[in-house]
Amino acid sequence: MKTNGFPKREHLCSKLLIDQLFEPGKSKSLQAYPLRMVYREAESTQVLISVPKRLFHHAIDRNRIKRQVREAYRTNKHLLPASTPLSVAFLWLDNKHYPTSIINKKVCNLLIRGSENIASAQSQQ
Repeated sequence: MKTNGFPKREHLCSKLLIDQLFEPGKSKSLQAYPLRMVYREAESTQVLISVPKRLFHHAIDRNRIKRQVREAYRTNKHLLPASTPLSVAFLWLDNKHYPTSIINKKVCNLLIRGSENIASAQSQQ
């Protein structure tokens, strides 16, 4: 089995789970401009990537950014704690393109900070 893959079971598609993820007061968020990561504990780790149509009117532009974020997550998902499954959403905040290297650094930053927050929350319990 590929450890760096991004299979369909890791895609967050369920409307119910997405609504739970964005429920006020239930999830946490971090920001590393131009990305925002919203996360919450769940039954299994699943990821959603969103690029708003109002920022990029052409689908080709939205798909390019989603592809870059998906690749950055795929190669760095080992940074998330394996013991705590999460629902994660990456939201794009800016209206311009960035090089893949910058997006990769931002996703790494968010994943590291998210895992640190989870570890500190578990140690406080």
